[in-house]
Amino acid sequence: MAGVPVKFGSLLSFCIVFYAVYIRKNDIGDVRLAPVKDHLLFLEKENRVGTGNLQPKVALGYGACHDLFVNATSLLDHKELKEAPQHFNEIANKEEFLKSFAYFFKHGAAVERFMSNSKLYDDLIEQALKLPDTRWAIGGNAPLMAKRFFIEGWEVLLAAKMSNKLKEYIPKEIKIVGDDGSEEVKDDIHMILEYKADEQFGPFKAPRANRYIMHNDENNPLLSSLEKFGEYLPHFSPNLLVISGLQMMDNYPFKAEDGRDLRAERLDLVKKQILSQPQSTLTHFEMASYVDLELLKHLTNKVLPFVDSVGMNEQELTNLYSVLEHGQVSVVADSNPRVATALDQMRETFLLIRSQNKQYKSTRHLTRIHVHTLAYQAILTVKKSNWKRTEAAAAKASITAHRYVCNSQEIDLSKCKLLLDDSFSTTTVNDNKSRVFFEPSKPVSCWEEVLGGEKVDICVAPVLICTEAQLTAGAGDNISAAGLVLQVEK
Repeated sequence: MAGVPVKFGSLLSFCIVFYAVYIRKNDIGDVRLAPVKDHLLFLEKENRVGTGNLQPKVALGYGACHDLFVNATSLLDHKELKEAPQHFNEIANKEEFLKSFAYFFKHGAAVERFMSNSKLYDDLIEQALKLPDTRWAIGGNAPLMAKRFFIEGWEVLLAAKMSNKLKEYIPKEIKIVGDDGSEEVKDDIHMILEYKADEQFGPFKAPRANRYIMHNDENNPLLSSLEKFGEYLPHFSPNLLVISGLQMMDNYPFKAEDGRDLRAERLDLVKKQILSQPQSTLTHFEMASYVDLELLKHLTNKVLPFVDSVGMNEQELTNLYSVLEHGQVSVVADSNPRVATALDQMRETFLLIRSQNKQYKSTRHLTRIHVHTLAYQAILTVKKSNWKRTEAAAAKASITAHRYVCNSQEIDLSKCKLLLDDSFSTTTVNDNKSRVFFEPSKPVSCWEEVLGGEKVDICVAPVLICTEAQLTAGAGDNISAAGLVLQVEK
């Protein structure tokens, strides 16, 4: 591929170094961990968020919920699974729930599904609350990203309709808008069924730690905070607008009146809200787990052509690429894809969305994609765009991935591992000409390419994977936000 750099070294030297590293890794653990940690922390320390008059501002929509965290294999009995695992776009009964859970569990894939059976959902919540390790937390893409931006030093405006009890989970410095303050709000509840790597569910073993999210929402699919958010945006004047939570519309039974498509109407208002922002306000869309093809098609013509940035995990990248290129949903993908595979999909997705920019005559053009996986962070930015410090952003996202999943600010090397090999290809095309050698003392690899006539920077950072996962749900939101915090300068 044109523009991809080549880092050559003596084959003999590489073999000697590889052999030495192999021996040291077997004797005393992975010797790469310490230098990788040191340099990632160095990049974080050297790149700070502005303060005072330089403090950036972010506005995030839409929605919030109560997350109920449950140990999946404690709640569900694998003996009740009578048939083969199978995926469903929405869940109507216990049998479908078990089949769906087992399907994604055996792939180690993150997923989110709407349960149309309210009574069953309430019964499951009641059962979950009887388990000893069940716990409550605030949930939703926008609130979790908002908290991360605040922790990192940003001024934050959050669009979410929530009860006073749920608001207690949000730092008081974050401005919350969404209701008039007098109405009594019933919070939506999401059940987060977590499992660890190598955990068993009957004959199935999870290849990695992950979570299955179930919901029966009433507020979030309607984007009930959208109008109130629009009233505050002009005065707040954000440097960054984040659009998230739209997956709550996935397979939700919208009640159309007079043949109107209420979901399309709400998304038209989202588009109008994006377009109302000045060009100086960067816009980011946070992908999620979608299976409703009609909704995905709405997103490809009402949202994606009008944003500057898109963030997603490896499953969501494969799905978005499949929809853009083939008009088909990809339900599950490799939970730990090769760097080359992910980068090829990023490139194609970039070009497809850029073509949509032209098709819909958008005044904005996609200039950033961030893909986060278990093993690495990959960020693509257009050179001379308004996105800054791509190398540091990849490092920040990587560090945040470890800290969040381990639920600790400190990075303990005894709880770390690297899945990234000593070298990787940057594309599946012409593998031998596109290999980058992983340097532990300078672990974030960056290079320049030309895509569709645009010069772009691509940076790949290894993740110090947490081997004792404490949190899984919300990791993507924290990682995506962390990747953005250093890339916007006031």
